[in-house]
Amino acid sequence: MTMLVRDANPGDATSIAALHARSWRASYASFVPPEVLGAPLEANMRTRWDVWPAGRLILLAEQAGDVLGFVAAERGGVPIVDNLHVDPGMRGGGIGERLLRHIAARLRDEGVSELRLYVLEGNTDARRFYRRLGGQEETAADDTLLGSPVRMVPMHWSGAAFVDLASDFDCQAGKDA
Repeated sequence: MTMLVRDANPGDATSIAALHARSWRASYASFVPPEVLGAPLEANMRTRWDVWPAGRLILLAEQAGDVLGFVAAERGGVPIVDNLHVDPGMRGGGIGERLLRHIAARLRDEGVSELRLYVLEGNTDARRFYRRLGGQEETAADDTLLGSPVRMVPMHWSGAAFVDLASDFDCQAGKDA
């Protein structure tokens, strides 16, 4: 079966919120107290996705109607990917890379030439993934995640690194990945 990457829409909010919560539980359990990954996380995700975030670019990966992952970027001077999540049971199959490359290509087509995201300092697998795709680490800073103190590392793509990230795909919404 072919994975489809398409623009997400408000009708996808419930599926995105559920995947978002599953991904946070799998990815952030060692960074926040376990009690915040239960009901507080569910409430956070419902609130976050109850109102569709206008003006953001949100792409969804799906196969046979099942949501496999999503990526979202805040547009602006230097767009920030503020979410890149893949269903925990589907990780390692290239979905995250395809989503990141798709959103970079879409932003490139809008005239963007650089991209940024923030990753937990202790999330060494994610940091290695982003470096493999050309992301340059910048100085870590203190932040909070679900009320818990964490350190975040900015990852930045510009120049040749951004061109390389965005160049693998001629992305248009609804095209097969």
